[in-house]
Amino acid sequence: MPDSVFFNQLAAVFGWGAWLLMRGAGSARVNTQKKAAMLAASLALGVCAFFAAMRIGVGQGSAALVLLAALAVLWSGVRSGPADARAIALAWWLAGLLSVAVAVLQYFAPGLAEGWLVAANATPGRAVGNLRQPNHLATALLCAMVMTAWLWQAGRLRPGLAAASIAALVFAVALSASRTGALALAVLLVWAVLDRSQPRALRWTLATTPLLYLACWAALAAYAQVQDASFFASERLDAGGDISSSRFAIWRNALALIAQQPWTGVGWGNFNFAWTFTPFPDRPVAFFDHTHSLPLQLAVEIGVPATLAVLGLLGWALWRARAVLQTPTPLVAPSNVAAARTAPSAPPTTITTEVAAVRRGAPPLVSDFPCAPPSIARAALAMLAVLALHSLLEYPLWYAYFLLPAAWTLGAFLGAAPARADESAAKGRNTRASSAALRGAGLLMLLGAAWAAWDHRRIEVIFAPPAGAGTLEARIAEGRQSWLFGHHADYAAATTPPSEPSLAAFRRPLHMLVDTRLLIAYIEALHTAGRDAEALYAAQRLREFRRPDAQVYFKACTPDNAAPPFQCETKPVALTWRELKP
Repeated sequence: MPDSVFFNQLAAVFGWGAWLLMRGAGSARVNTQKKAAMLAASLALGVCAFFAAMRIGVGQGSAALVLLAALAVLWSGVRSGPADARAIALAWWLAGLLSVAVAVLQYFAPGLAEGWLVAANATPGRAVGNLRQPNHLATALLCAMVMTAWLWQAGRLRPGLAAASIAALVFAVALSASRTGALALAVLLVWAVLDRSQPRALRWTLATTPLLYLACWAALAAYAQVQDASFFASERLDAGGDISSSRFAIWRNALALIAQQPWTGVGWGNFNFAWTFTPFPDRPVAFFDHTHSLPLQLAVEIGVPATLAVLGLLGWALWRARAVLQTPTPLVAPSNVAAARTAPSAPPTTITTEVAAVRRGAPPLVSDFPCAPPSIARAALAMLAVLALHSLLEYPLWYAYFLLPAAWTLGAFLGAAPARADESAAKGRNTRASSAALRGAGLLMLLGAAWAAWDHRRIEVIFAPPAGAGTLEARIAEGRQSWLFGHHADYAAATTPPSEPSLAAFRRPLHMLVDTRLLIAYIEALHTAGRDAEALYAAQRLREFRRPDAQVYFKACTPDNAAPPFQCETKPVALTWRELKP
């Protein structure tokens, strides 16, 4: 399969589409303060969607559509009420525990991780989750921890169960051997230190998660030694090497590209193409389609001014909604619940709910018993901090299963600001219109996910043909008609012998991810088309990668070869990446 997490992303779009269709605009009122913050955040997403839409012709259509879906989910988050927050938090808790089960199976019983429910693990000694990426697994687990903590504070999980869940989630982070996940535990520590509205036991639990992680790490290292097993984190530490996994090198290259075109950038989704075809003698050996830093990625692709606008709008929206962090959650001690029953000034629905919980035998949460569920705002900000930290080191928001939850969480934070007295009128016609619009967006997401699944089948059969699927040429021809995934078929046409010599076949795949096979095929196609200068320039870029599979292309470049092929020329060619477009 060209994209191993395609169905994960499809499930995210389908699930959030179903959420919008069911929930509509939610129940919260949108006051002036919320509306200003929402519009700023919406504009930031809209700018990104605009740049992506401009690149539809080279395979960026799906990015534009998912960004528009994120815009609808953001609006839903702004209008979300307490019931919505509880449902989302419970979903994260359940997803986190299921991810723990997957991680345990992948590490301790990898032979069982080959079925429909648990993804096979291609990386011995660590868990990768069903997202098939250790850092993605770790970030999902961290988000689940944040929402588990909120459920504890809100009284939706018993303290013992919530604490045990957080411990299990930390253990799974250790199984992932993710350095990003380990660093993100600092977010929980800072949250525990700064948020004094949390119960004392919860604060201690969150604050000690880094220590618990170290204990789990040490236990897994000891287990691996005793059982003569593999524990990736320990082995990586012993091996030393580049602690950044080539991130420092790619960041240097990205800064150089930004310096070359600071105003308009290289184009949305065009970093890999521009980086591949720009001379970088010190480039990393691996092929990178992302800078592994969200601010750098935006700056290199859409330019510094647009990047500052996007980040500035998001920052202003968060700052605009900051007042919600200063709003204390009212608390009532358990011993005063009886008195609270008769308190004339207490909100009747809130007190009734909590008294009913006590009558059912629900244990008190902590020393302080909340008379109202705590706002989701602080937990939302903590979750956004986890995703922001990951985004400084990788690109989680380029995946729908992180982008859409992040959009809802941002909306929930922005929408947590209380309404003023003069803005507490009934919702009326505007709310009905908003609800209809969001339900319509949800329906479009459901239909879009179904259509994308059908469209994807046209390229699946190229790489994994079922019985009677037809010839490869016929399958490629059919796959190239796909609007969202046709670039995969173009890749197959350009790299599968007998490869297509037409340069048009390279237009889309070169703007996705250039690898050794594609680059060699493009060099030969340029040479066949008589574009010898461009072919030599591309060959010189290939040589810079220093990869064994790339150096095979230069095996004839020996001193005793009287007539070396054209790719052996080492004299620099005065071209830029812009001249290398098909």
